[in-house]
Amino acid sequence: MWTISATAHTRATASRVWAIYCDVANWPRWDYGLDKYQPDGPFVTGTSGTLQPTGGPELPFTLVLVEEGQRFIDRTPIGPDHAIIGRHELTLSASGTQITHTVEIEGPDAEHLAQEMGFKQEELAETVSNLARYADSDHQG
Repeated sequence: MWTISATAHTRATASRVWAIYCDVANWPRWDYGLDKYQPDGPFVTGTSGTLQPTGGPELPFTLVLVEEGQRFIDRTPIGPDHAIIGRHELTLSASGTQITHTVEIEGPDAEHLAQEMGFKQEELAETVSNLARYADSDHQG
């Protein structure tokens, strides 16, 4: 398994960050590595959909766990032997909310696949920081 993780802090409440997660049509406003994230139903455990990395193909995903206001996990199969797991967690702090995103690749030679797909720690950190700034801003949606 291959894993990267990034954390950022926002003054916004967890419910505000959660509302941003649920507003999937606007994810490209803060996740510049994503052209589309489109569930085929409500933002709940078991819902499937399609995502499209910037410049990449559309890929299927499933929300394998959704705990409203706290965290969600999505799973994207890549061929018969691999999957990308995205973990998105919110933790309350004295001054707002800590946002943590983790990307895992499961399967043989996962590190090679991560390099091939262009996953980078710096880009994940930028995405989480963008989300924190977006949550802090007054001009959503």
